[in-house]
Amino acid sequence: MKKLNVTQEDAMIKKTTWIGMVSLLILLSLFLLVTIFSTSKLTSQVKLIAEHPFTVNGDISDVKTNLALMRLRAERLQSYNQPEDVAKVKEALDEIYVSMEALLDEIDDLYLGPDDDMDALRLSFHEIRNAQEDLLEFAALPSSTTDVIAAYEEEQLYHLYEKLEQNAQHILSYVRNTQQNIFTSADHLGKSSLVWSIIIIIAVTLGLFFFQYAIRKMSLRLYEKNRQFELLSDTVDEAFLIFGNDPGRCDFVSGSAERVLGLPAGSLKEDRLLIYQHMNAATAEQIHNELYSDTKTSLDTMIEYQHPQYPEPRWLQLHSYRITENTDTKYILTMTDCTEERRSAQALQDALVSAQNANNAKRDFLSRMSHEIRTPMNAIIGMVTIAAASINNRSRVEDCLDKIGYSSKHLLMLINDVLDMSRIDSNRVKLNKEPFELYQFLNNFVSVVYPQASSKGLNFSEKSIGFSEHTTYLGDSLRLNQILLNLTSNAIKFTPRGGTVRLEVFHLPPRGNNSWIRFVVSDTGIGMNEDALERLYTPFEQADASISQKYGGTGLGMSITQNLVSLMGGFIDVKSKPDEGTTFTVELPFEHSDVDLQPYHEGVLESLKVLVADDEQDICEHTTLLLERLKIQAEWVLNGIEAVEKVAAAQEEGHAFDVCFIDWKMPDIDGLETTRRIRAKVGRDTPIIIISAYDWSDIEEEARAAGADAFITKPLFQSSLYNALVSVTNGAFGMSRSKEENTGNSLQGMRILLAEDNELNMEIAVTLLEMNGAKVESAANGQEALERFSKTEPGYFDAILMDVQMPVMDGCEAARQIRACRRRDAGSIPIIATTANAFQEDVSAVLAAGMDAHISKPLDIKQLCKILSQVHSG
Repeated sequence: MKKLNVTQEDAMIKKTTWIGMVSLLILLSLFLLVTIFSTSKLTSQVKLIAEHPFTVNGDISDVKTNLALMRLRAERLQSYNQPEDVAKVKEALDEIYVSMEALLDEIDDLYLGPDDDMDALRLSFHEIRNAQEDLLEFAALPSSTTDVIAAYEEEQLYHLYEKLEQNAQHILSYVRNTQQNIFTSADHLGKSSLVWSIIIIIAVTLGLFFFQYAIRKMSLRLYEKNRQFELLSDTVDEAFLIFGNDPGRCDFVSGSAERVLGLPAGSLKEDRLLIYQHMNAATAEQIHNELYSDTKTSLDTMIEYQHPQYPEPRWLQLHSYRITENTDTKYILTMTDCTEERRSAQALQDALVSAQNANNAKRDFLSRMSHEIRTPMNAIIGMVTIAAASINNRSRVEDCLDKIGYSSKHLLMLINDVLDMSRIDSNRVKLNKEPFELYQFLNNFVSVVYPQASSKGLNFSEKSIGFSEHTTYLGDSLRLNQILLNLTSNAIKFTPRGGTVRLEVFHLPPRGNNSWIRFVVSDTGIGMNEDALERLYTPFEQADASISQKYGGTGLGMSITQNLVSLMGGFIDVKSKPDEGTTFTVELPFEHSDVDLQPYHEGVLESLKVLVADDEQDICEHTTLLLERLKIQAEWVLNGIEAVEKVAAAQEEGHAFDVCFIDWKMPDIDGLETTRRIRAKVGRDTPIIIISAYDWSDIEEEARAAGADAFITKPLFQSSLYNALVSVTNGAFGMSRSKEENTGNSLQGMRILLAEDNELNMEIAVTLLEMNGAKVESAANGQEALERFSKTEPGYFDAILMDVQMPVMDGCEAARQIRACRRRDAGSIPIIATTANAFQEDVSAVLAAGMDAHISKPLDIKQLCKILSQVHSG
């Protein structure tokens, strides 16, 4: 392209542009300097406040507090002036004097006012100290009575207290005035900075407008000069060449050729044969022959073209036209990139295959779910039939009911897995951010998992490492429980009898504002191969068909687990080998919470001295750690003989153990023999608690005869150790359960209106509520519930249970109309939605209709009672 000449106008625009840019840089630099100066000034003033007035203000407050304590301790002598009382008061005053001296020194260093103020304050303190020391000597005299001491204090000390108070207040007033002056100066500085910032910003804005105007004017000139070229090159989607019989050369090459073919237009104009270099030889020869064939006047074909700018081949639709005028022959060759169209066609084909695969997956899933659902349903129907046939056999009926309950929970678990997967796929999973105490969480979790492992004959262990005393975090503990339960349930399921399942929890170094916790679940089970690991997190997938047939399951658990870990901002890793076991590692971020969720008072057992005897060192160390967290002095030994010797030695030295934890199964002498020998040494004064990983009911009589006071089952938790210690110390330490825990979630005295259109569901709900002490009145739909509520006196009903999907009037509309009633309890009566809909938007809909809470069917009576108790009392 011919180079454009620069006109005088262009030169002027460029000069103006440079001047504008330099001016903007100067203004921005000035703005930066003003900002730096203001920030530096404010920083120095803030530092001044922090180092001087603020600290002195706090110290003066502490001085006043100490003055009050000194006065209080001295006045105690009016009631207690025995020598030991005087000594205690002196000891307390000495501690306050030390604190006061430190405060006065710090105030002296930081106080910005006159030195005379500090001299007066320090002098007042020393006068009080001297007077109080005289008072102590006077109070110790046998002749000093209460009235005499009181009179002495009033005469010698009270005016000194007031003097010190006045001196402190004088300094405090000066400090506050100093703070106010600094704040006023900072305010003036801020206003000045704001004014200068506004001026500079206005100047910058005007400069930008001018700069934009100059740029736009230059752009319009350039655009006009190049418009025709851009129209030809950019708006045509085809590359086209016009050439004659001259070998290699082209008369015209479109500007779009470089985009379509990846070759410069100038190069193609000189040598059109360059395009053949990017085709295979057979295709190039075929096009060349057909192009110059005497029998064909046109060419239409699809070729594969290796575009220089793309790693994968492109597909070009090639058309040629031969035009002959007189004896002059011209050829027009057009080439259109059809790669995207072919990809779209391939995508449609792939979508068809995917749809077929999805249909097959759906069929397989439905088949598997049919099997999974029919298994508990078969158990429920079968057990109902057996129970009906054995109605007079109470033990058989109870066994059937237990199995029906277990199968029902299994069925509900299947439904919940499918719902969780649906929520995850539609991005409707909401995480709750609530405080939870980690050790309580682990205690509750292990108490659920441990019996499952024990019933299968597995060894289960739990260990937490690296945590401080403060272990309350913010997070979704229910989702965390779901993650760990999925992992441990699989570990228990796929580990044969005699194997081991471990849960290890590690505190990791913080990253950013979050604490990170690592959860490791390992087992010695059947393990997985590489192929199974690749498909581990795919929904509805299991290692192979035999897994589903042998162990059951929907194949959703690990997919749900991975998605939940991702939603919580963590990650999951797995290592496994066939027949060697599997290890899952989950790392999750949590924020620390200041909420205290301890179920007991810290330090209430700190006076106890406890001995732990177990042949497993890990258990000894873990138990000792739990006891030390309760502020209990704990020691441990690894066998019964050492335990007996240690207890006897402590007794002789006068530092006897208050409680002993003795493991039942130990190699040299067992726990019962150890208990007998300890009793022989120290008698019945020291409570002994037997530790057992087994059912201790068979040995209870023998153990108590040997001298055991209580029993505790492995694994040991902080809460179980606490409760055991409180038990054997006859409640002398610790905190009893709350009234709510003792009484449960009783509904005694509550009158409830139940709206339910299904007769069977109504019967179940009425029976469960009445079993818990409530009086129930029922309605078959929302309209009937509204009429029953309207006809009763205010306060007649304590709560309303409202089904959502009902004929005549649904639950949401009924709730809205109840809230709109003109009676004093219409806006306050608790309304709880009961529905089979379990998605978040369903919960939001019932809350928007004016209901107070939501509970999903099937009804959990404990949860329902808890909600009713909460909304009724709240």
